Amino acid sequence: MDYELVGKLKTQYMNGCGKWYSSRWHYIEGCILKAYLDSYQYTGNEDDYLFVKNFIDKLFNENGEIDAIKIQYYNIDQIRMTSILFTLFKKEGDLKYKRILDLIYNQLETYPRTDSGSFWHKTNYENQVWLDGLYMGQPFYVQYIKEFQEEKDYSDTLQQFRNVRKFLFDEKTQLYVHAYDESREMFWCDKKTGRSPHVWGRAVGWYVMALVDIIEILEGEEGFSEELKSLLEETVDGMLQYQHENGMWYQVVDYIGEEGNYLETSGTSMLSYAILKGVRLGYLPKTYKNNGVAAFEGTVKKYIREENGEVLLGGICRSAGLGTNPDTGIVRDGSYEYYVYREKVVENNGHGVAPLLMAYNEMLMLK
Repeated sequence: MDYELVGKLKTQYMNGCGKWYSSRWHYIEGCILKAYLDSYQYTGNEDDYLFVKNFIDKLFNENGEIDAIKIQYYNIDQIRMTSILFTLFKKEGDLKYKRILDLIYNQLETYPRTDSGSFWHKTNYENQVWLDGLYMGQPFYVQYIKEFQEEKDYSDTLQQFRNVRKFLFDEKTQLYVHAYDESREMFWCDKKTGRSPHVWGRAVGWYVMALVDIIEILEGEEGFSEELKSLLEETVDGMLQYQHENGMWYQVVDYIGEEGNYLETSGTSMLSYAILKGVRLGYLPKTYKNNGVAAFEGTVKKYIREENGEVLLGGICRSAGLGTNPDTGIVRDGSYEYYVYREKVVENNGHGVAPLLMAYNEMLMLK
């Protein structure tokens, strides 16, 4: 398959064309920047690095602070962007990057937790653990400990992954649901298990990306990654049961062919990235490579096109969550109807473009 359009997609947005990201401190932009940093680390292309550095530097004010970081508000999403600063600090040695790294790490000391020890998703989502949050917070957490702490204690992160396995994994389907409410008070949760009702593809995508990236960070740290490798393989095995013949996964993973359900780009691309990277680094069996390739190629074949000189990527769920959206007031009940009908399917949204570019990096590494 010719991947020219994916390369063109990467180039056109690095050059400032298109509207799938804004100049802001946000997890979506953090994922986009990671895709370019990965490309830089694989290829040494300085343009990729400078795109990331220039983007981040514009967010600092004259005092060397980032106004958008609200340290008094606990939000696991805002931590994602911070991971970009490790590479910048290592390369530039500029203490403004280290100050932000320290600021966010110190916030974790007072971050609210469930009784079982997991970070809340946000201040206004009390006692809730979403799969999304593992990718937003945990890679930063372990990397900070590895690079800056004298005592390399990763037991907190391991326990939080164990909690997710215990509370969000369905033994019957071998799949993870989107979220869990330890208090059992939210209207969307099962009052017995605390689980949300459905398996959202992108939520599982966030989770497997967290696993594969953390395992990579922990290479060389004895005794920490084997348990995470087992979780990665188990999660992928569960998802492979539901992979469509064209390589993609549905928005609601286990409702194959149901009315309204659709093959979704972001979750599929995240799984493609995690599988391909896992195979490349030896965390997954080599036989899984074909599944990762099929996911990437199926997405490109179905949803990428060029129109009036612009490359467009479709099939992306714009957003999805649970509970009342604090910004819009929309009630997100976690029902099947919610996931397939009440959230828009859009083009060139960063949720989909970023993981596709991450998977593209892995495809190039394969070639």
